[in-house]
Amino acid sequence: MLLPSSQAKRRQGPGRPLTPLITREIAVRTSIELLDRKGLDGLSVQAVARELNVQAPSLYYHFKNRDELLHMIAKTLLVEVGRGEKPGSSWEERVVDLAVATRRVMLCHAHAGPLMLRFFPRELMRGAYERGLSDCPYAPEHHLAILEALEKLTYGKALFDAAAKAHHHAAMPPVDADRYPRVAEALPKSTVSDEALSVETLAVLLDGFRFRYGKKDRTQ
Repeated sequence: MLLPSSQAKRRQGPGRPLTPLITREIAVRTSIELLDRKGLDGLSVQAVARELNVQAPSLYYHFKNRDELLHMIAKTLLVEVGRGEKPGSSWEERVVDLAVATRRVMLCHAHAGPLMLRFFPRELMRGAYERGLSDCPYAPEHHLAILEALEKLTYGKALFDAAAKAHHHAAMPPVDADRYPRVAEALPKSTVSDEALSVETLAVLLDGFRFRYGKKDRTQ
């Protein structure tokens, strides 16, 4: 018996389908949801296919392999961070807003930390770098150092806190006051939340930019 052409395409063996059964966006979003529940070790093409009730080859229509899927997850999370940017903000306000958004996204997807480190999509970040430098108040010769400092502090802090959450560790473990008296004294005196502490840390860095690269630098 002859099958209709649409059914015949679906019966083409176990390889990559001739037409997609799911969209790329649904596959990536389902992968992120699975990552949140099962962690990176539980994320595979086969596991995502089971979540979508399709065969694994259906995913290969959109992704060559697991690494390409992981790269798309990292890219999607960075796009999610970009939604935290507020129009009309000053350069420093935008720096703080994006740092806060980065930390919030990473805490929402705490198991994504390792893949963000491995698959950090710098080609996506080039546009963000360009926008960030468009109204940077410091001279161009300082821009690369500023980008490096902001990126490492922003993502380092976000990934550190996300890793602590993913593994159910306190960001700062209990401290023996006899062995570490200065640390023990400092902890109760910090009355701000974890997020506010992140913002304060970034404010220290911004103060450093003003001191090192501000008017004093330009008058020398």
